Amino acid sequence: MSFSVPKNVPSFSNPQRLVEDRVWGSSATARGGRASLHHNKHTGILGGVQDRVGSLFDDRNGLPMYKDKPYAYPPSQRARPIWRRKRFLGFVLLLLSLLYYFGAFGRHHDTVVSAKPIWGWLTSGSEPEKVADWPKRRERVVEAFTLSWDAYERYAWGYDAFHPVSKKGEQMAPQGMGWIIVDALDTMILMNLTSRVTHARQWISKSLSYDQDQDVSTFETTIRMLGGLLSAHYLSNEFPNLAPLADDDPGAPGEDLYLEKAKDLADRLISAFDSPSGVPYASVNLGKYEGLPAHDEGGASSTAEATTLQLEFKYIAKLTGEKYFWDKAEKVMEVVDNNGVEDGLVPIYIYATDGTFRGHNIRLGSRGDSYYEYLIKQYLQTNKQEPVYREMWDEALRGVRKHLVTYTEPSGFTIIGERPNGLKDTLSPKMDHLVCFMPGTIALGATGGLTEAEAKKLPTWTKKNEADMQLARELMQTCWGMYKWMATGLAAEITYFNIANPPHSESAPHHPPAEFDPDPEAEWRKDFTVHPQDTHNLQRPETVESLFYMWRITGDIKYREWGWEMFKSFMNHTAVADGGGFSSLSNANKVPPIMRDNMESFWLMNIFPIKEDSLAQGSSYTMREPLYEDTTPPRFFDRLVDGFRRDPTQRVTPEDPLDEIHAVEAAQLHQPMLGRRGSPYHYDVRLANLQTAQSHLARRLKGRHLQMIAIGGSIGTGLFVTSGRALEVGGPASLLLAFLFVGCMLYCTVQALGELAVSFPVAGSFSAYSTRFIDPSWGFAMGWNYALQWLVALPLEIIAASITITYWNPDLNKAIFVTIFLIAVVSINLFGVKGYGEAEFVFALIKVIAVIGFILLGIVLNIGGVPNGGYIGGLYWREPGAFHNGFKGLCSVFVTSAFAFAGTELVGLAAAETANPRKSLPTAIKQVFWRITLFYIVALFLIGLLVPYDDPRLLLPGSDSNVYTAASPFVIAIENAGIEVLPSVMNVVILIAVLSVGNSSVFGSSRTLAALADQNQAPKILSYVDRRGRPLVSIVIASSFGLLAYLADLKEQGVVLDWLVAISGLSSIFTWSSICLAHIRFRRAWAQQGHSLRELAFKSQCGVLGSYLGFLFNVLVLIAQFWVGARPVDYEKQSSGDIARNFFLQCVAVPVVIVFYVAHRYFARTSAIKVADMDVDTGRRDFNLPILLAQEAEERKGWPRWKRVYKFLC
Repeated sequence: MSFSVPKNVPSFSNPQRLVEDRVWGSSATARGGRASLHHNKHTGILGGVQDRVGSLFDDRNGLPMYKDKPYAYPPSQRARPIWRRKRFLGFVLLLLSLLYYFGAFGRHHDTVVSAKPIWGWLTSGSEPEKVADWPKRRERVVEAFTLSWDAYERYAWGYDAFHPVSKKGEQMAPQGMGWIIVDALDTMILMNLTSRVTHARQWISKSLSYDQDQDVSTFETTIRMLGGLLSAHYLSNEFPNLAPLADDDPGAPGEDLYLEKAKDLADRLISAFDSPSGVPYASVNLGKYEGLPAHDEGGASSTAEATTLQLEFKYIAKLTGEKYFWDKAEKVMEVVDNNGVEDGLVPIYIYATDGTFRGHNIRLGSRGDSYYEYLIKQYLQTNKQEPVYREMWDEALRGVRKHLVTYTEPSGFTIIGERPNGLKDTLSPKMDHLVCFMPGTIALGATGGLTEAEAKKLPTWTKKNEADMQLARELMQTCWGMYKWMATGLAAEITYFNIANPPHSESAPHHPPAEFDPDPEAEWRKDFTVHPQDTHNLQRPETVESLFYMWRITGDIKYREWGWEMFKSFMNHTAVADGGGFSSLSNANKVPPIMRDNMESFWLMNIFPIKEDSLAQGSSYTMREPLYEDTTPPRFFDRLVDGFRRDPTQRVTPEDPLDEIHAVEAAQLHQPMLGRRGSPYHYDVRLANLQTAQSHLARRLKGRHLQMIAIGGSIGTGLFVTSGRALEVGGPASLLLAFLFVGCMLYCTVQALGELAVSFPVAGSFSAYSTRFIDPSWGFAMGWNYALQWLVALPLEIIAASITITYWNPDLNKAIFVTIFLIAVVSINLFGVKGYGEAEFVFALIKVIAVIGFILLGIVLNIGGVPNGGYIGGLYWREPGAFHNGFKGLCSVFVTSAFAFAGTELVGLAAAETANPRKSLPTAIKQVFWRITLFYIVALFLIGLLVPYDDPRLLLPGSDSNVYTAASPFVIAIENAGIEVLPSVMNVVILIAVLSVGNSSVFGSSRTLAALADQNQAPKILSYVDRRGRPLVSIVIASSFGLLAYLADLKEQGVVLDWLVAISGLSSIFTWSSICLAHIRFRRAWAQQGHSLRELAFKSQCGVLGSYLGFLFNVLVLIAQFWVGARPVDYEKQSSGDIARNFFLQCVAVPVVIVFYVAHRYFARTSAIKVADMDVDTGRRDFNLPILLAQEAEERKGWPRWKRVYKFLC
């Protein structure tokens, strides 16, 4: 996370700040020593908060607020006591002069530095003029950081402030706050400075404590300390290979060090929000958990400060599940918005007592800036799920254009002025350096975080967006001009501009120069003015952050070059001799400049967006509110029309954050892990892992959806229809044994899948596990195998549904019902993942009720509990018998049983679109046991008891008994009992079941195709995802396969059904065996890399032994299918052509997989991944496992016994 920090710096000419001037002047930091930092607690605006600093004369040390920290004023402006006699003053002056001459004062003194650069590379001209070596430039930035950090580490370790010239440190609180250490931590992680991160962690672990009776700034402590800790926590977990430490590995003692410290601090800071209005107090006492009002402006808080705390508190709410953090932070924005401000522009103070504004001062500089900046940032960082922030931003930007934007004379630069006395009063042509956050922020708002080129392709791009980008460019040029105007090339804190009277309106014509003429007498310099008291430079980050945004959004290289030029100016003019680091400047308009002897803490954190490409790709953080519900959808017609448009921000897999401009550097950062060097074909396993690590589809499936998908989602043709053929071929015992055998195999498989899917929720296809843990080419083959499995499942299910319809009337035209069913399935999927989830919830509920009802009815029928029915018992197991066709009959049933279980693994695929897979997926995985036990084993056991395998009404595809082909064994069992109504009811259930599986087939195949396209393993058009998160083109392709169902009216419909069953059934065997093998190899890599099973959020109940068993069972099923295919049950009666046809029916999936595997291996030149090379970190979830497990254990203590038993089983 990167936060732009507002800073309040006084103006010495603005009448609105006269009170601030007098107070700050009397309490200004002297150049001499500690005594100058001591103030009476009743003196000044900030008495009690800023005034009690680490003084030799006061035990209570306060934390200065960097935003209000006074800089060194010229001596003539200091308030001097009038009671002292001149003789005494003369003596003191002489004494001080002698002490100064002999070097007694080493702190806070302004120092003139040499104009000679410290590093030769600044002037050596080692870089070519036309081709910049950006990797080498990034190394220079790292060198500057390490120099700064090492100087602090050497001279002021553990202190909150560092004075690099005098080489001393200073505390801002009795025990220190880790001000610099915590603030710089995330930058060190990004720069991969492992040894320095280790030292910082040791200090944080052993020395950092927030249990201090200390008043601190709510704002500064939140954005620096809380934000720094949360940033470090995020980076150390999401990018464990950056500055890797064993101490923060999952299961290690220090795993959650940053989060634990952050939670402790947040619990203390949140008390600032306990005001009558909900607006936070300006300060808080950490030890007393007590919010304190400001000591100036009648106790009003700064608007910018109060509205800049949301990101940190919302993120910690997400991490801890403590929703009150989110609610309190969100309440502030509601209070501000309810004030009904004019044109979205807010005064710079707001009362914490009643939430109303104080005064009418409107400015985007100090105390106002971050309010506007964080409107668009909150909108973007909450995944655009809170449109109120977008609306507030748009309104505010319109207000800025209307009231604050004007143009300079004579050159016509664009500026944002101030309205000190309200919008109806005069515009002041003053622009703080802080206002330079606006160019980048405007560009972010205009493009929605996309590049400009991408955003322009959207139908939502309008002339307003174009105008906003033009405004961003013009303001960026003005901000850069503030740097170019100064002698050092470093901007002043405040710049004034020459404007017309009255000021030009925003629509006035203006034509600023494209370049800044370096001539000291250039015309453009007349537009700028810097007052002597405003020439200081505090190493602020606003302009460099905007340059970073503008470069990444527009792709214009000039912004990158401006950033580099700025960096060189900092190196030239702020570097301290003798390895002292870097200092802010008291006068940046003089060469050599005058130093302030202070390194701002945010120098280490925020000035380094210049090193923009140091972060590895794959970051995909989205902040969402805990238990966040969907926003109210727009009107149906608008949603229908707009929803089909493409949204480039939506993908099944995350997009590579390095765009085309970074192609060369991306190639250097991501060398292919597998493949021949120099070959045009290679497969980057690490990139594939990143791409499948997190789904960008809408996460709208809830726990109830996932559980019903698990327990009944894919019960359809396999159980209700084709089980009849299995009964006829193998007999009741073979039917039961085959389903029991495959059920045990699948239970082990799903348990292994649960462990993998909870840790690595995949986006699109299980082939990701094969790619990551087995072989990329095998993953490619499995991806297409899985896609084909579900593509053919749709016509199969629709054919089965149309056959079921003929139960009532065999003469009906099946094409009519094929059309109806196909439209129904496609329509459900066009409602998006939530429509799919709700439909499956209803379908599964109906199937569950029906199967449970049939089980109860079957028991009654078997024991003779109906009129005219006698006791059946095991009659049909004796006559005609338990087995049919012997062992071959048993093996023949395997492919049917595999087809019946197909789709059980969809619960893992749906996890990528589930709000909380860690919580809901384990529960759903457990319920697979009940699905296998109740719905398959028990139900089919009863079928074997109630229906003899030689019943002529059983479904025999391709037979001449077409009059009975519409009956399933479930219907036959009810008909045998003489119940007239229930057979039709059961057929309705069967109809719903097969349509449900057809619905799942479109869901599974479309997600798989889109994921393959995103990974360049399928045509790119398949990756089209519309604004409702639907892979639209993939849905259309998957649905088009449903047209094969019109073959249902052919006389050879049974042949078609046979081929579709063969493709779908055996494909499942390959998928399941790959999952088991991937789990086995994952466990080996997990153990070899030093992890323990305690670190897994969900562990397979069958363990790795279950995966070995599942893999072995899958192999045995494949062997059995080869045998039955080569030597079918009645092969003596078949011709060689029939035998060949039967063989390909049984093994048709094998050549498909082999072709895909060999082709990809040939072109990509891949090989099997070694255990030592396996990546078990990218995309892994639940790094806060110990905290979450402790919370769940505490929750379980209050459960009654029945609930404990239920949760254990389900």
